[in-house]
Amino acid sequence: MRPSLALPFLSLLVAVSAPCAAAPAAGRSPQIYAGGVAGVAALANAAASAQFRAAGGGLYLHNNGWAALTLEQQRATLRHFAGAPVALELGFGLGDHAHTWGKRFREGYLALGIKPAFIAANAFDKNNQPTAEMWRDYMTALRAAGVPETTLILPTFEYQNFRPNIPTLAAHTVTLSPVFQAIIRTAGGIVLDTPSGYTFGREAAYRDWVVDALRWTRAQGLKSVVIASPHRSKLQFAADTDRYLAFLRAQDASPDIVVVENYEPKPDPDYPNLVGPESDPATALGVGLGLLRRDRLLWLDHDRWKTGTGTKRSDALTALPATPLPKHFALQAEPNDSRP
Repeated sequence: MRPSLALPFLSLLVAVSAPCAAAPAAGRSPQIYAGGVAGVAALANAAASAQFRAAGGGLYLHNNGWAALTLEQQRATLRHFAGAPVALELGFGLGDHAHTWGKRFREGYLALGIKPAFIAANAFDKNNQPTAEMWRDYMTALRAAGVPETTLILPTFEYQNFRPNIPTLAAHTVTLSPVFQAIIRTAGGIVLDTPSGYTFGREAAYRDWVVDALRWTRAQGLKSVVIASPHRSKLQFAADTDRYLAFLRAQDASPDIVVVENYEPKPDPDYPNLVGPESDPATALGVGLGLLRRDRLLWLDHDRWKTGTGTKRSDALTALPATPLPKHFALQAEPNDSRP
């Protein structure tokens, strides 16, 4: 989703930083971040994320959500998450637009003392087809605005999500695409926007594309991030996310980082997938806490699995049901419509 730029300059300086960590050793659990848009005010409530933070959870600031908070709410959020890893989601652009995003980073984040571990930006918004040179120019603009050299600036891939690309998806995997490879190498890694339940509503070639992208990135020693969002999962969000991550693990394609977030700008009154609180298992913080605690899915070695019903790898994939989807859903690409 393309974040908006709406937020006045903030002059508060709060020391919040996170070093860029090396890729985890094989078999280690992914690092977990949580955040989002709908219900983002929960981040300013210490009680809403206390256990998540204590378990090592990271803070993920989607620009649309961050811009919706008051200065006092932002200050409270940073105070609660002091010492925790922080990551951002910004928009992508070229030329003046790239410099505008640089200004947004400088005024809305760096001015608050935020030095993120990584920044994700949707290079493929609206089925855009970027090049490594475009990404390099975008990175240059953000660095000039003060993004530290230790912060990875990663492209969020949504190429696989758009309807026009479905017929030829298998022919345009990362392994087969020099253009995709060059972008990922230039950035130092990849972010995949692949909603948990949506992933299992798509055709097999979609999941093959995701697995290929993660395996190739890891083989190059680069950083991999998977965004697990609810899309239409609702109360199945936790189960769908567990099933998705179990699938990736079984395919030897676990990412370094999992971000749990929502993109919903105008939630219904009964929207279940708000950012928090963590006491609700359907929220972003609730799903993230479950992953950190291994309440539902234990991140063991490649030959041992446990989901509460069995210990075999197949149990991990079958014991967690997918969200019921309409029959046409497999053809309904673009899970995030890229509008603020």
